[in-house]
Amino acid sequence: MSHNARSHNIVLKVTVPKRTGRKRKRGTNEPWQGDVEFQGIDPSAPASENVLSIGRHDDPRLLRRKLEDNVGKYHVEAAGLIKHTHRFRGLADFYWDMDKSSFAQRFVDQVLPGDVEKIKEFKFTPGIDQGSNVDIIPPPIFTHMSLPFNYFYSQNPYVRLTEDGGTVNTTAVKQVGHFIGTEDAAPAGPQIPPDMTDPRMVEVIAQLEEAFAHRPVWTRRSLLNHLAGKLRNWNELKKYLNYAAYQFKGGPWRDGVVPYGIDPRTDPKYRIYQTLMFKLPKQKRARKDQTWQSLRRAQMGRTKEFVEELSASHTFDGETYHTDGKVWQVCDITDPLLRELLDNAEVRPTWDVSSGWYHGGLWAKVKAIMKTKLVAIQFGRQLTKEDFAPTLQCGDQTPVRSTSATFHLPLPNLHLTNEELTQLRGREPSKKKSQVYNVRVRPRARRLDVDAEEQSVVTSHDADAEAEAASILGRMDTHSEDSEAGSDGDDDDDENENVSEEEDGMDHTTFDRDGDDEDGYGEMEDAE
Repeated sequence: MSHNARSHNIVLKVTVPKRTGRKRKRGTNEPWQGDVEFQGIDPSAPASENVLSIGRHDDPRLLRRKLEDNVGKYHVEAAGLIKHTHRFRGLADFYWDMDKSSFAQRFVDQVLPGDVEKIKEFKFTPGIDQGSNVDIIPPPIFTHMSLPFNYFYSQNPYVRLTEDGGTVNTTAVKQVGHFIGTEDAAPAGPQIPPDMTDPRMVEVIAQLEEAFAHRPVWTRRSLLNHLAGKLRNWNELKKYLNYAAYQFKGGPWRDGVVPYGIDPRTDPKYRIYQTLMFKLPKQKRARKDQTWQSLRRAQMGRTKEFVEELSASHTFDGETYHTDGKVWQVCDITDPLLRELLDNAEVRPTWDVSSGWYHGGLWAKVKAIMKTKLVAIQFGRQLTKEDFAPTLQCGDQTPVRSTSATFHLPLPNLHLTNEELTQLRGREPSKKKSQVYNVRVRPRARRLDVDAEEQSVVTSHDADAEAEAASILGRMDTHSEDSEAGSDGDDDDDENENVSEEEDGMDHTTFDRDGDDEDGYGEMEDAE
């Protein structure tokens, strides 16, 4: 927008000698003609008498120099008087191009000249304009910004240039360890070597090496329990652990801590260190005006009832469990039923990306039984081996891929009330009843060389038990796909610095309800 202001300015016309098209020779008194040659000028064309101004081509320094070198040879005359000046105090508005507007062109040709005959010819086009460029009356102003915005552009003070011209962020967190995918190559060492001049680092790394000599694969919870009394706190283990070991972010050894130089995928003896992960009820966070004593009692009350010594919180005996973590290793499971299944399990000829060195059917049964027992412990239900008889009748081998790609896995009915189901799910239970409970085999993009054998199928049992089983397996979920490392322990979840990465085409099976899963409480992903 502009503002009209009265002024009394004079427009001057200045004429200098003609341009000859050549430079002034040294030692002569010829007028200086400039050093800039215009493109597109024919040298043979006759020179004009005066040098005229060419819009956007005149250099102010050049014009001033010509006036200085041609004193007394230029002519100045008044061209006119300026009485009104438009002053623009704000940003220029957007321009509306009317060249493609037929209405605007007809208005300019027929109305603006003021010819009565042409004005009579001006008419609005009848009908509805459905063209690509519809004539719409533009607004009086497009932008509401009257002043330029100061973006305060400045160089990032934490970025430095390198010798090769690149940039480096000097404040970025330096990644020391490795969090690899299920099928990634095992690293040989940390990304940054440890500072052996730090006596505390030397001491902790020596303790970690001693722990790995005792047991090759740990979870962070079990390792922290093993080193109890030797470390000041969990943060100290987190600081030095990556210098001695790497971790898996998915697969059979997910969140397992493995020392450099060892790959559990190379030998079946490492199958006892495979991990099982379950979703457990989240610990309650502090509320406003809540004392730390009451919060601690709410978080640790169940733990004190189960086990007096926290050094065994990483074990599962089928009767109690701790909520300070959600990852268990096969070697830390002492439940008689699960121990019998795992000890008598056949070893696969090659490891699988989901079930490791165990067959998919057995691995699915182990996780389903352990899940059910965790829920039973939570709500005070007692289960025996006979309760899992239908589950144990299912075969241990990998199920065969069929057109339906499903097989049934029955679970005992815990007879949970609606209140307990609501507590387990986080919302009221659905009224829909599932007829069967299935394990779905998903095809994978890249196939591994595995032996698939016939899986026995159990199809008939109570629909209420199936719906309840769906609640159990849906709420307390397990995951075998690559995800964020750091899920073993609630305190470490919020401090995790790693990015989740899902592996496409992973071969796994999923526990879900037959047909459409109306509740959508999640899936228990399993190996073949």
